[in-house]
Amino acid sequence: MQSDREQATLSTYRFPEELRVDELLLRAPVDADVEAVAPAFLDPDVGGEASLPPVDAETLRGMLRDQLPQLRETGLMSPYVIVDGETILGGATLHHFDPLRDAVEVGYWLFASARGRGVATRSVRALVDHAFQNGIYRVEAHVRVGNERSENVLGRLGFVREGVKRRHLRHDGERVDATIFSLLADDT
Repeated sequence: MQSDREQATLSTYRFPEELRVDELLLRAPVDADVEAVAPAFLDPDVGGEASLPPVDAETLRGMLRDQLPQLRETGLMSPYVIVDGETILGGATLHHFDPLRDAVEVGYWLFASARGRGVATRSVRALVDHAFQNGIYRVEAHVRVGNERSENVLGRLGFVREGVKRRHLRHDGERVDATIFSLLADDT
């Protein structure tokens, strides 16, 4: 349910537990996934583009156990692994849920071997559809200026480029500008 300003109520949106789209399953990461996904966090072409923290497998395990349940509960972040059968292709997140404005942000990353097959586009579409069907009005994405692969995913889905946030993301040890994209429920 959307927020209602006159009734002074907040959105009741909840992150999905899992989503299925075609052969893909988006589900919460579990400890058994850590060894497979940990390399992405240290790879500048994967995790560096997705603003993942550059952490090793053990730190990632600790985050999964100690931080993610609270982050999910408070609406700050709900991570997903994108799985085809038993193979993890990448990850996605819904994060920064704003219950006053009925808004949420989406993020995504893929291993190089999963690119070029529509995996990111279909995964982001599933997350956006879930959000819109459950009271979210605005979905945002922030992409490092110059990250054409991510910009192309959003373009295929109808996201609109709104402007640039100066030094909003971290990339290669520096703060860099990000293009903000949005898709509104009534855009679709």
